[in-house]
Amino acid sequence: MAGIFPIDAIRRTLLRRKREQRLARAAQWPIIQAEINHWQVLTADDDVATTGAPYQIEAGFHFKVNGEYFGGYLRSIALVHREAETNAKGNPTINIRYNPANPDETAVFAEDNASTLPFRIISS
Repeated sequence: MAGIFPIDAIRRTLLRRKREQRLARAAQWPIIQAEINHWQVLTADDDVATTGAPYQIEAGFHFKVNGEYFGGYLRSIALVHREAETNAKGNPTINIRYNPANPDETAVFAEDNASTLPFRIISS
């Protein structure tokens, strides 16, 4: 079983690096407002989960570009279950970035939404 830990660490490092590269490209994309239309409380991803906070909120959102609807998802930081359930409600407007060449490709930056949501999110 000890052999699994180094593989998991390498996998997490590669995933983190890929996400950081994608976010660096997305920093140049236009910002548009999107509306959250679906909430779900999930078991937190391995790279953010802690013993005391094993859940995350996932929110689906939609936005409109040139008369067409597009969408995506965002995830919260790790939370306790009660906090996740309490905060996963409503349909607030959030700021997202989208690729003008392919609006299906989106990114949500935590710093673009610092005061928009009642919980912190992970840039994705």
